[in-house]
Amino acid sequence: MAFFAAVMAAVFLAACAADATPAAEPTKTEPTAQPTATPEPTPIPYEEFAGAAVPPADPERLAQLTRLLSLVPESYGSAVYLDMKFLRSNASLAAFISPEVLGLDVALPSFATGLVNTIAVAADFQTRSVITPFHGDFAIADMLRLASGFGLQLSEGGPQSYEGHDVWDINLLGTVLAMGAAEETTGVAASGLVSDARALTEASLDAFDGRSARLLDASGLTGLVGNVPSGFVAAVLSQCERLPLLADAQGLPGCTGAVATADILPGDLVVVHALIGFAGQDQAASALQRASEALESQKRSHGFADLGVRQEGENIRVRVIVDVSKFTDAFRLFAPSR
Repeated sequence: MAFFAAVMAAVFLAACAADATPAAEPTKTEPTAQPTATPEPTPIPYEEFAGAAVPPADPERLAQLTRLLSLVPESYGSAVYLDMKFLRSNASLAAFISPEVLGLDVALPSFATGLVNTIAVAADFQTRSVITPFHGDFAIADMLRLASGFGLQLSEGGPQSYEGHDVWDINLLGTVLAMGAAEETTGVAASGLVSDARALTEASLDAFDGRSARLLDASGLTGLVGNVPSGFVAAVLSQCERLPLLADAQGLPGCTGAVATADILPGDLVVVHALIGFAGQDQAASALQRASEALESQKRSHGFADLGVRQEGENIRVRVIVDVSKFTDAFRLFAPSR
């Protein structure tokens, strides 16, 4: 914020006597005082949450999100989506937000994350397997040829076909991965300590083609995803016991799923929108008080700029506004936990 101060120097006029008759004394002009600008704090662009209108997801961005999440099988129970292209274009966000900062293990090789526009990360914590659906501008076969110059070794003979999709076995400095092409520029990478990487990739392609259940097939989850504003990051959970917000409470009986997104606001602020679904209004009302208390505690601990919680029928809606430097503290409350 720029500050301006007007400073005027007093001008003194003196007359010298030219003869014995004294000259008339010149009129002395006083400087005109200028108003000093008063600094105004940057307003936080929000209104009272109880009656605030919350827009639904942007149709185009929603389609991109759901298309990518269609590669996540139902068994994973949760996924986190990141708009990598948007993060690369915003220096203030890139300094604080990345898969590593969010504690996400990504099956996609690190050099490849710079070549894709969006990724999703889903982990099975019991089998310690990770899949990473992704979408970019490059054909996957071309991306892999480029990556071969960075130490990535592809299996001999090229990709193998699985249900009409190309699947590559990859060795990256001793780490065994697999990558499958769902479409020309959309694919999935997989790695696992217990499960075979190729089997994980094929299971993802089965979900994409509709041969097996997807994460978004969980009851009511698609409706939740479509009723939160789009953002550069999203967390989607079909299993509410993974919601860290209530890790110290007795869970959320009747909870059917949760979705959280985040987007930027003026003044280096980030707004997190969350929508938690329940089987009925009674369960939502019962959980509202516990959710409010948990959020108020987090607000005091982390210094959130604003917090709002309300019930909408069978759902609880939450909005948290934080400084960008505290984004991870807020978003981790709604992201899948280990």
